[in-house]
Amino acid sequence: MTDPERVYLAYNDAENNHDAETAAALLAPHLTVEVNGRPALSSPDDDRAANAELLRRYPDYRREVVDVMVSGDRGTIRWQMCGTPVDPDVEPLDVQGCSVVTVREGRIAQAFLYYNGAALNSVLGAVS
Repeated sequence: MTDPERVYLAYNDAENNHDAETAAALLAPHLTVEVNGRPALSSPDDDRAANAELLRRYPDYRREVVDVMVSGDRGTIRWQMCGTPVDPDVEPLDVQGCSVVTVREGRIAQAFLYYNGAALNSVLGAVS
C-alpha cells in the first residue's frame, strides 16, 4: 500500500472510530482544505471541530471508502458518507464525494473535497 492510501485509510478509520486524537495526528500542522473549490479548513483543530459537529448531528456518521487511486504523494479517494440525524426533521446524511489529498512526511498536508450535499455544507458552515 502506498503512503497516501495508507495515511488516508488510517485517518478514515480513526474518524469512523470517533478517535479525534489519532485522526488529528495524521494531519499536518499547516493543513489546508478546500471544499468545492473554496477554502474551508486550515488546521487539525478545524478538522476536529468539523468532525465533532458531524458526530453531534449524526452520531452514527460513517465514511465508507469506495475507491482509491494514487500517483506519487497524492491520492484520490471516492467515498460515501452516511448517518442518521439526531433531529427527526432532518434528512439522513447520504453524500457521495471525492477527496484529493497530498501526503507529506506521513501526514495529510492538503485536501480538496468535492461533493454535492446540503447536509454536509451545513455542518462545515457551522465551524467556518
